[in-house]
Amino acid sequence: MPSIKPRNQGKTAFVTNYLSNNPLANARSVNDAWRAAGRDGSISDTLVGKVRSRLGLAGNLRRPRTARTAVETPTRSEGPGKKRGPKPKSARPERERALFNAKPGGQPPAKAANRRTQMASLETEIDQLLFKVMNLGGMSEIEDSLRHTRRLLYQTLS
Repeated sequence: MPSIKPRNQGKTAFVTNYLSNNPLANARSVNDAWRAAGRDGSISDTLVGKVRSRLGLAGNLRRPRTARTAVETPTRSEGPGKKRGPKPKSARPERERALFNAKPGGQPPAKAANRRTQMASLETEIDQLLFKVMNLGGMSEIEDSLRHTRRLLYQTLS
């Protein structure tokens, strides 16, 4: 009978075995163990990361925390720190309170130069609404009402 040579262990199997025994190992230590085993080449960081992930060992490898001594412990200042969250209504400036209490959708009065632009924009929106109603059909009263509203707005612009 011919003798069968044992197959060389592949990189993935080697990394899996190594990480099972050393769960905190990184790619550098896996490569060091690979060379110490007398293997040629190197193992990519990607392969080590994939195997770590598959074994549930993924994540940052952090140094263990050391216990702090009383000298190293930072001291806090005596005053309270900056508080998070919205300020109470009484602590807000007057202008901010007015904006906060404004009704939804309410806008400040338009300036004279801006008023003309806003009115022209409103006329365009009425035209678009009129075309939508016309496409639906059968609503001649609403069409007439929108045309009348647009004429009134145009007279205000003139």
